[in-house]
Amino acid sequence: MSEVIIYWTLQSKCPQEWTYLFTESNAILSHYPLITLNVNEKISTINEQAGNYDALIISSQFAAEKISLILETGKHTFYTVGSKAGSLLRKLGHKVIHISENSKDLANHLRDKVDMKILHLSSEKSNFDIWPPNVSALPFYGPKENLNFNLTANIFDSNSIIVFGSPSAVDIWFKKDINTSNATIATIGSTTANHFSDYVKQFIIVPEISTINHLCEAIHNHLKHLEYERTE
Repeated sequence: MSEVIIYWTLQSKCPQEWTYLFTESNAILSHYPLITLNVNEKISTINEQAGNYDALIISSQFAAEKISLILETGKHTFYTVGSKAGSLLRKLGHKVIHISENSKDLANHLRDKVDMKILHLSSEKSNFDIWPPNVSALPFYGPKENLNFNLTANIFDSNSIIVFGSPSAVDIWFKKDINTSNATIATIGSTTANHFSDYVKQFIIVPEISTINHLCEAIHNHLKHLEYERTE
């Protein structure tokens, strides 16, 4: 089997430990971020608005990093989506009372918290419909197309794995009209996979839990399956 190339289009780099494991499985990883995340003018209102709520929701590592520079340590209570966001906030001294693996699970956890007034410090592209009525949103950042993205040719074949981290990245990819029909697709979760399927129908690697580590594990398992098929 020829060497597999993994095209990692997420803004954040693939964790080093997984890059090493991919190399052991005869794959090389190339980082081509499709989007960059940028704050908007609402970031200046966070300190004022956060004080009006009993708890805050942080649903990405990017949001946790930005919030940690703004909010006073120990003053607020957090719910987070993703262990990395939760761990970062706790490391910096913030009070994190619950961590969910995805937004749907957190929304279910909050169903019985009707007496709490909660603010989601969110992305402009977040799905606001999933939250109970006592959750408000303050979208203070959003994705923008990475103007330095330079994959423009139809270079992908059966030894290519293209990794997507969000529906926004999928939209940008297809706006560029880059053919994926011969490649294998991997997405961080079912929401991104379903969005990809709105464009084309093909096999997609989707982890059961929407985290970077579970995504990498699913890709690694796929590589091991390819290696097994090769030796049969």
